[in-house]
Amino acid sequence: MIADALVPDVLGAGIIFATSPFEWLLVILQVSLGLGTVIFVHELGHFAVAKMCGVKCDKFFIGFDVGGYKISRQWGETEYGIGILPLGGYVKMLGQDDNPANIAEQVRESEVSGESNNTTKEIVGPDGEKFVVDSRSYLAKTVPQRMAIISAGVIMNVFFAVIFAAIAYGLGVPVVPSIVSHVAPGSAAYEADIRPGDEIVAIGETQNPSFNQLMQSVTLGDLENGLEFKVRRAATDEVESINLLPRQNSGRLARVGIASPFTLRMSEVKPVFDDSSAANASSAFQAGDEIVAVNGQQIDDYHEWLAQLVQEVDQPIEVTVRRGGTPPEDDRFGKREGGEIVSMTVPAQPMVRLGLAMEMGKIVAVQKNSPAAEKGLEPGDFIDRISYADDTAASQALAGKEFDDPIALPEQLRQMADDNRTIRLSVRRSTSGGDGRQESEKIDLPLRTVTWNEPAGSEDDPLSAPALGIAYRVLNRVRNVLADSPAAKAGLQGGDVITQAEFILPEKKKGKKLDALKFGVDGKHNWPVFVELLQQQYPGTEVKLTYKRDGEVATTTLAPAVAEGQFVVSRGFNFTQIKRLKIANTLGEQFQLGFDNTKDSLSMVFRFLRKIGSQIPISMLGGPITIAKAAGYSAFEGPGKLLLFLTMLSANLAVINFMPIPMLDGGHMVFLAWEGIRGRPASEKFVVALHTVGFVCIISLMVYVLGLDLNIFPRHM
Repeated sequence: MIADALVPDVLGAGIIFATSPFEWLLVILQVSLGLGTVIFVHELGHFAVAKMCGVKCDKFFIGFDVGGYKISRQWGETEYGIGILPLGGYVKMLGQDDNPANIAEQVRESEVSGESNNTTKEIVGPDGEKFVVDSRSYLAKTVPQRMAIISAGVIMNVFFAVIFAAIAYGLGVPVVPSIVSHVAPGSAAYEADIRPGDEIVAIGETQNPSFNQLMQSVTLGDLENGLEFKVRRAATDEVESINLLPRQNSGRLARVGIASPFTLRMSEVKPVFDDSSAANASSAFQAGDEIVAVNGQQIDDYHEWLAQLVQEVDQPIEVTVRRGGTPPEDDRFGKREGGEIVSMTVPAQPMVRLGLAMEMGKIVAVQKNSPAAEKGLEPGDFIDRISYADDTAASQALAGKEFDDPIALPEQLRQMADDNRTIRLSVRRSTSGGDGRQESEKIDLPLRTVTWNEPAGSEDDPLSAPALGIAYRVLNRVRNVLADSPAAKAGLQGGDVITQAEFILPEKKKGKKLDALKFGVDGKHNWPVFVELLQQQYPGTEVKLTYKRDGEVATTTLAPAVAEGQFVVSRGFNFTQIKRLKIANTLGEQFQLGFDNTKDSLSMVFRFLRKIGSQIPISMLGGPITIAKAAGYSAFEGPGKLLLFLTMLSANLAVINFMPIPMLDGGHMVFLAWEGIRGRPASEKFVVALHTVGFVCIISLMVYVLGLDLNIFPRHM
């Protein structure tokens, strides 16, 4: 059992795909060998210490030989084999049973006839009765010896976790650095004015954290006092200390709103998304193309690329790429050299809409150092009207429908900022008396130049207006309907409340199922996310809307149409993540890194277990299928990454297996401790009662995590 929140970078921020059957076969072999090794070393610990203590071991198996299906060979007194059910392994010792309730059977198996001699030993049963048992049986050994046998599996897992990690850092481990590509509107990072291109260089005591470490720190972090981040600003190269308070919505993991970083190299599998403007370029982009310039201007990283897209959102752009080439010898993830330089024109990508302008909700976040913050805007304020502050005629012209659409507002304000205009906001806010009354205030403020975007990605994200530095809600109530739009033709009106939207795919895509999006207080999605998803649908996709009017529920189906003057920033490029190779230079550094990684992994599992049900929703757990997938994704990134995953898995196995639950090694240790104190084993009735409770808990958990793996039970991300 593991948590999705704790798996490697590839699951947290991207997926790696195999490109050939041979790669798939190689990965399957690597994963099988890796997972088998983790199980093997655990059971080897039990086996080796049992042998040292003189216990007869009948079987040593990887997997379980259910129904007698196995591959095995007898060597001396022990049968070694691989069972058909690959969910663990076991060592069968004379007189030992994984079920502590079977003490009577264990005694009978170990008991011998005749008097005590050199090959026998007298032991005391649960009721004080004395038995003569084989001296090589598990029961014949002292409590400390049996404790050593039971704990040896966990100790071996920890020991080999250090070995796995040390080897991994000797080979080199690709890690995703904590460089910001996007910031979620309204998040803690948004309010702290963290921008694309900024890099997190420390979180608490962790220096140069990977993006996976960032996610883990936030997920398991202090939700009351926050986390201390050190951020190197892309604009100034200065390091700033910022306390970020992770936020958690019900049933979800805590987050600070930072998205993982991208290179300018296109995906090896899918360089551009279907039916996007990038897919309709003057010539086709190819897998692995790396962007080096836009409109003849050199760009070096993703945030520079983003600035170009934002500034030229409504214009065609000339994109120059390096095709082919080789990376530097000392950095296989570095920028390539050589190859062919190719340029192509990419048209602007018009946004498709339904013609609905929804009502603007309250401001939910104000960005530090923004025009809005300097003029005292606060969360909870409502903007009723936007106009020019310095031009009466223009103000009157813009006071009508042009500012009625909160979805179009961010781009309108960005264009106004380019003209160095000052705007006037009519702001409605609650009075300080707390009596529910509201007052209006006019605020004049300048707009700032915008070179980045802040897309709404999560279902609860508000919409951001970067030129102002505010994030606001967009309600699901229609404010007005654009004339001659799909919504107008379908008869929708101002005041209608949209409760659900369902994408109806074109005939050639009918096999793909999409969930309906629900809106409102009890809904899972909001309107900005719906508009974002609408841009990603196949041409010919229709939208079935459910809405309320005067208490009546109605439905209508609309075909989205191009929205005049509105464009998609991203244009459909699909980039790979930034990766850096973390590699030790000496053997001593290898083992230091291996030790530190294992210590961090063990600490992480303890922290995770403490927060299950609170910061960690139980739906974040993963079973054998999740483990196999995570191992597979790691294997695609090379043996170093797979070995580091096995380190984490070994830490999971060590901690969880040593929990004081019957059936687990920790449960055996509890009963042995009781036996050591009491002088004889716990009573069979007492053991059976505890074992039954533990058995039910473990089986229930196994069924649940398997249900999560098979999507029988829903996950909430």
